[in-house]
Amino acid sequence: MRSFSTRLVGSVVALVLGYFLFLQVRSATVNYWLRADSQQGLATITKEYWGGHGRVVYRYAVDSREYTGVSGRNWQDPRYRNVQPGDQAVVYFSTSHPWVSLLYQPRAIVEGWPVLIVAMFFEFFAAMAVVRPGSKWAFDFGNSKSSTAKSL
Repeated sequence: MRSFSTRLVGSVVALVLGYFLFLQVRSATVNYWLRADSQQGLATITKEYWGGHGRVVYRYAVDSREYTGVSGRNWQDPRYRNVQPGDQAVVYFSTSHPWVSLLYQPRAIVEGWPVLIVAMFFEFFAAMAVVRPGSKWAFDFGNSKSSTAKSL
């Protein structure tokens, strides 16, 4: 029974951290393309994003094709810091992947390295708890007395 609970908790931790890491990889991909070959355009803010955190939905056109994006506001530029629906703002989009865009120029491809390293560390041990709960590499979510008693 302890093996099942260890696997269950390990699965939940692995899924949550896996989703976090997936979002970080996705963000790094967007940042990479915008740092590699970005071009400026003009976007029209259409609405506030339902998820909050200062994000907005916007529309922009590249080669007579319209795209929609979601991004945080450009806090670095005071002219676009407080854009509202109906306002226009500079948009940065990739010339090779025009559907990739942000309302600000990313400063780095990957941000927050220490957090990512810690998350990958915990992801490894959570995955080991799912694959092989009795392994020395797995988290022990069970009673620590029982594992201590075994070693005595």
